[in-house]
Amino acid sequence: MTPNQHYESPSGSGNGWSAVFRVGDDYHLGDLLWLTAVLAHYRRVRRPTSVVLALPDRDISRILGHNHVIDRLIYLSRGSPADPCATAGTPGSVVLHDLRPLPLALGMIKQWRRRLPWEYYWDLWMEPRGQWLARYLGLGDLENFRPTITLTPADRRSVPLISRPYVVLAPHIGSYRLPLTRALWRRIKGWDPANWMQLCLSLRRKGLEVVTLGAPRQAAVPGSIPLMGLPIRGSAAIVENAAAVVGGESGLWFVAAALEVPFVIVPWWLPQAVDWAAPMRVPHRLVRRRDATVAMVVSMLQQLVKHDG
Repeated sequence: MTPNQHYESPSGSGNGWSAVFRVGDDYHLGDLLWLTAVLAHYRRVRRPTSVVLALPDRDISRILGHNHVIDRLIYLSRGSPADPCATAGTPGSVVLHDLRPLPLALGMIKQWRRRLPWEYYWDLWMEPRGQWLARYLGLGDLENFRPTITLTPADRRSVPLISRPYVVLAPHIGSYRLPLTRALWRRIKGWDPANWMQLCLSLRRKGLEVVTLGAPRQAAVPGSIPLMGLPIRGSAAIVENAAAVVGGESGLWFVAAALEVPFVIVPWWLPQAVDWAAPMRVPHRLVRRRDATVAMVVSMLQQLVKHDG
């Protein structure tokens, strides 16, 4: 991503200037988390005095609270100033990077001499999450891909106590409004509800408690403890103490990776050569659709839990 405003500090980077990033409306939980790895790398390379992140005021944006790579979060509501620099009130010079889709696409076109626009999209799908943005910012290769989450004692106290060990199920993958697109998305990324129910039963037979995390109006897996509609930081606190997480390719596996909790993604829908999770260095398994039986998922889960001790 290229700056749509750029003010150079006379004294150079790392001395009296702040980097202000603006995130657009179309973002998901996983996007916020891999972004933390990029921001950490940005701090190491550019050495700004502070990093400010402005983004729409949504529950999932709270996952970034207390994060050591972000000095200030600005939650933008309707009617907020269009320019987050005005809201930030940061002294000194400012570098503003706009993460909204249209400015981002235009920025890619403008810097075609440095890197052709479609090469970023190759990075987006074929490289680990966040690498495309690091190259777009001129930061080179990321050194650490694992996201960061900082939970507080208050976050941990806000959730119910569950007998351990337990496994978190995150079966929901999001949706689209158009019926055809919604059906295609489920076909690509979804796992049959009957499989989730059978998985829950299998895990309970092995002496594990099972929890479902999801949004308020989403259905819990039958036989599991339904913890639907928790605030995002409460959901993260549940994940933190889990033996493992099993989910579709959605934001909660990024939460598990950030908290170093083993996870299984089922089904994994990208090509054989693509493993976004491997560089995060957390025990995990990717179960492709052709292998996505309940018995296979249980076997992989047992390997992970044993490996994690």
